[in-house]
Amino acid sequence: MHEPDDEFSDLPALAAASGVREPLRASRQVVRDADGRETAAIRWDAGDGREARVTYLHGLGIDAHSFDQTAIAVGEPAVALDLPGHGRSSWRDDADYGATATAPQVLAALDALGVGPGVLVGHSLGAILAARVAATAPGRVTGLVLVDMSPDFAQRAVDRIARALEDETPFASLDEVVDRAVEARVGDDRAVLLREARHTTRLGEDGRLVRRHHFPHLPAGRTASVGRFADAWPDLEALDVPILLVRGDRGYVSPKLHAGFSERLPRAEVVTVTARHAVQNQAPLELASAIRAWGAGHGLLHEVQQPSSGAERR
Repeated sequence: MHEPDDEFSDLPALAAASGVREPLRASRQVVRDADGRETAAIRWDAGDGREARVTYLHGLGIDAHSFDQTAIAVGEPAVALDLPGHGRSSWRDDADYGATATAPQVLAALDALGVGPGVLVGHSLGAILAARVAATAPGRVTGLVLVDMSPDFAQRAVDRIARALEDETPFASLDEVVDRAVEARVGDDRAVLLREARHTTRLGEDGRLVRRHHFPHLPAGRTASVGRFADAWPDLEALDVPILLVRGDRGYVSPKLHAGFSERLPRAEVVTVTARHAVQNQAPLELASAIRAWGAGHGLLHEVQQPSSGAERR
């Protein structure tokens, strides 16, 4: 059975696991742009009048909830968006989810949500999108965090992942969602995968579980586009803000891609944590610690004491 859609019910447990006594408060907001497309967001509020200083953009096939524990541990007022075509945000008629196509919708959503200049944190596809948003509207970005993604990640692998999402069939139960994720080597922590499954699926008309995102719901013969990741290089190289790459030691940014990234962006900082690709799910506290240390060092975030982590700066 799919659990009731009380999407914030497990946040107290995440806060306790993060050692946070007074966590940010989460609420759901949905805004609509001039073309009628809806963008759903989670707003993280401290309750003291501080404006959001961080925006989280998730990766392909997941949703804003993937950053929940990281957002709690970072502790800065923030918004986490469901990317176009994902979560509770509208699907695009053209199924184009590349950064060039979706950046205007994201910028319109940030305007509608009243988010001022701040740090963009993007994972995977969200990292490529964050670079495009920053290049399109540099005045609203004070720093950029890329989570386990380099523009040099093989395009054939990106497209293969998108096709796999399109081919995904309905699930009989949440346990089946988790079983498939384990088989696909997405991760091995069943509790983490179960939480992701609960947030990224909904009941279909036949009573089986289906993904919330658009990819498996495309008409026969149609495919989606996620754009060319290599196109992010000009965006990144044109930026004049601090950049941080947080890579998983078993993630998509291999040592070779790490070296190439550092060669092209020598001023960027790189932190390696013990995780696969979904760093914010598998090492959320280490990611939060890296963001906080980097942000405090550049005067982008409030400086607070954080527990030590397994992050390694290189």
